[in-house]
Amino acid sequence: MIKKVKVEQLEPGIFVHDFNCQWSENNLRMDQLMIKDKKIVDILISMGVKEVYIDTDRGRDVSDAKPVLEVKLETDSAILTLAQQKGPLPAATVSFKEELQVARNIKKQAVNIMEHTMTDVRNGKPLETQETYSLIDKMNESITRNKDALLLLTRIRMKDEYTLMHSISVGAYILNFCNVNQIPHDRTMDLAIGAMFHDLGKTMVPLAILNKPGKLDDSEFERIKKHPEDSAKILQSAKGLPYEAYDMGLHHHERCDGKGYPHGLKGDEITFGSQLAAIADVYDALTSDRCYKKGIDRVEGLRKLYEWSEYHFNKELTYKFIRSIGVYPIGACVKLGSERIGVVIGSTDDVVKPVVRLFFDDRKKIPLPVYDLDLSKTEDSVQGYEDPQKWEVQRKRIFDDVQANFL
Repeated sequence: MIKKVKVEQLEPGIFVHDFNCQWSENNLRMDQLMIKDKKIVDILISMGVKEVYIDTDRGRDVSDAKPVLEVKLETDSAILTLAQQKGPLPAATVSFKEELQVARNIKKQAVNIMEHTMTDVRNGKPLETQETYSLIDKMNESITRNKDALLLLTRIRMKDEYTLMHSISVGAYILNFCNVNQIPHDRTMDLAIGAMFHDLGKTMVPLAILNKPGKLDDSEFERIKKHPEDSAKILQSAKGLPYEAYDMGLHHHERCDGKGYPHGLKGDEITFGSQLAAIADVYDALTSDRCYKKGIDRVEGLRKLYEWSEYHFNKELTYKFIRSIGVYPIGACVKLGSERIGVVIGSTDDVVKPVVRLFFDDRKKIPLPVYDLDLSKTEDSVQGYEDPQKWEVQRKRIFDDVQANFL
């Protein structure tokens, strides 16, 4: 059985199933292992790891440890509660399908602009911001009309497009956060330009390291860790760039407990923009396919953010970010109170009443003719999350007509 324990509870003979530290880019590829002595525990503590998941079928148990299912149910309940604490989300002014074509064009522009920007940076040219500011305005307008189209488009990418699309995605998440939380337009633009440029330092990292499918060695890790400082140097070359955007490039890997890099800043020593960028950066990284790992489900990504807000991220900002994404993000597989199974394909102004594409009746154990149901217009409601792999959502191609609009 998989259980969650505090790192201080680890003892020889306990098997660690998951080190629960994907918030740190350094540790994304740590292997499962048996605890043989206290040295590994001391190392984990020094790295800022607070809790891990153990496998009691492969090692010793810890008596008061909570099973992973119980942890997930508690987290889901907490996320739902925080999402309902405030009023409705900004209402879409156009339909999801209507915004798709606009979003498709914006994605093409974003890819072209960011590709040219990265090429210029690699060639040593100073950073130009005018085109990117114009792009951000269009992205912001799209999100204001209907956030789901643009947030979906950033999910559709090839593995070798990660660095490029990651920057666009983080920009979209931050624009959406600002829209939901009514941040003034000028500040929104400053935060979004920082988000779009936060990883430019990775253009200085050899592609053999960035795209390496296996585990990086110590020297390769150290090179990766220098990319925020490289980003800062590149951003210094731009004219008129706001300080907070520069700081987001330099400090988006800092953590509130002081276990980040490059400067080990703590709490309020980290600017608002860098704290927000850290959350969006990790969420997109977690839920994206990379050359060396498959991304986790977006619902699981929200659970991880909630869990890590206890130690590593600004708790209030994390809660607001989760709410801006939505407790039932587009693409999430859910079960309704009627025991029908479906995939979320859109949001409404009610955070707990998404639009769901239904495909199975679990009460009758029969497939349904696929159709869309707006839960804000019905008495039915979401009962809980479902595992998309269990229902073979990808194989059944339930979502294909939506994704096809972006190909």
